[in-house]
Amino acid sequence: MIAIWRGSHPLWLAPHRPFFLLAGLWAFLTPLVWLLPEDFAPEPVSWHRHEMFYGMGGAAVGGYLLTALPAWTRDGPVPPQATRLFVTLWLAGRLAFAAAPHAAAASAVTAGYFMALGTFLLLRTVRAKAWRRLVLAAAPLVLGLLELAPAFAGEVAAMRVLPLFYALLISLVGGRAVSAFTLHWAERSADGRGVSAPVRTARGGVVALVAAIGGLVLDAPTVAGSLAMASGVLQLACVLSWRSWRTRAYPALLLLHLAWLWLGLGLLLAGLSLLPVPGPDTATALHALTMGAMGTMMLAIMGRAAMVRCGPRLLVSPALALGFGLVFLSAPIRLCIPFAGSAPLLQIATASWMAGWALFLWDFRRALRGPVRRPVLSAPSG
Repeated sequence: MIAIWRGSHPLWLAPHRPFFLLAGLWAFLTPLVWLLPEDFAPEPVSWHRHEMFYGMGGAAVGGYLLTALPAWTRDGPVPPQATRLFVTLWLAGRLAFAAAPHAAAASAVTAGYFMALGTFLLLRTVRAKAWRRLVLAAAPLVLGLLELAPAFAGEVAAMRVLPLFYALLISLVGGRAVSAFTLHWAERSADGRGVSAPVRTARGGVVALVAAIGGLVLDAPTVAGSLAMASGVLQLACVLSWRSWRTRAYPALLLLHLAWLWLGLGLLLAGLSLLPVPGPDTATALHALTMGAMGTMMLAIMGRAAMVRCGPRLLVSPALALGFGLVFLSAPIRLCIPFAGSAPLLQIATASWMAGWALFLWDFRRALRGPVRRPVLSAPSG
C-alpha cells in the first residue's frame, strides 16, 4: 500500500488515473447506505447526497480538469506531486465528513480540496492567458463555496443549487466534448452527412441554465423552474444538429449522446418540479440529473481513458457497454419509485447502478498500467 504513494508508481503519471479510479469507486460505494442495516450505516439521505456531489463528483471534476489543463496552457503534464497533493486533500475530505457529518470543520476540509484545486487551475490558466478556460478553471471554487454555504444559507438551499451547477458543468464540458468528437467523426464517416455544431442553441441552453441557478439563489423557484425547462429544451435540440441517432455506428460516441439525453430530460423534470403545478417531487426529479446526467456522462467520458484504440476509433469493450447500460437504466427505475407502490425498485435501481460502476472499475484497470496514452480521452486523430 505504501508503494502506491511513491512518485515512481504508474498511478501518478497522469491525474486521470487516481481521480477517475476514485470517482468510479465512490460511485460504487455511495449507494451502499441504502442496502446496509440501519445500525451499520450513516444517516442515508444526507451521506448519499453529500458524497454523490463532493465525493464522486469532486473526483471526476478534478480528474477531468487536471487532465485538460495541459491542452489549455501548453505547459506540460501536471506534476505527480501536485496530483498526489490533490488526492490527499480529497481523501481528507471523505474522512472528515465520515467522522463528523455536517460539522463546520468537516465542511472546511472538504472545501479545502476544491479551493486548492481551483486556485491551482486558475493560476496556471491566467499565466498561460487561456482566458476562455477561466470559467471551467474557477468551477472548483464554486463547489468549495457551496460546501461552505449551508453554514450561511442552509443545507436545503445549497443542495438545490448543486444539481443545477453540475448540469451546467455537463453542459459546458460535455457539450464541447460531444460537439468536437461528433464533428471529427462526421468528417471521416459516410453517416456524418448533415452534422453541424449547434453553437447558438448550446449557448442559449447555457445562458438559460445560469439564469435558472440565479433564480434559485434569489429564492424565485417559479422563475428558476421555467428557465431550467427552457434550458432542457435547448439541450435536447442540440441532438438535431448532431444527428445523434446516426452515432449508433460508433459506440464510443453513442455513449456520449445517450448521456446528453439525460441532461435535457433531467432539466425538464427538475424545472417542472419547481413550478406550482402537478408534477414530480423535487427529490425524484433531481435523480434524472444525478443518476441520469451525472452518472452516464461521467462514465462515458472517463471510460474513454481505458478504451482500446484502433486507428482513429475508440473501441467500447463489452464490460463497459454493459456497465453503461446498467447505469443508464438505473435512473428511470429510480424515477418510477413514487408510482410503484411496494415494489422494491429502490433496491433494483441501487443494484443496477452499483453493478454498472463495478464493471467500469473492472474495465478501467487497463488505464492504470504502463505509459500514458495521449490524448487521454480520444484517439490520436481525434
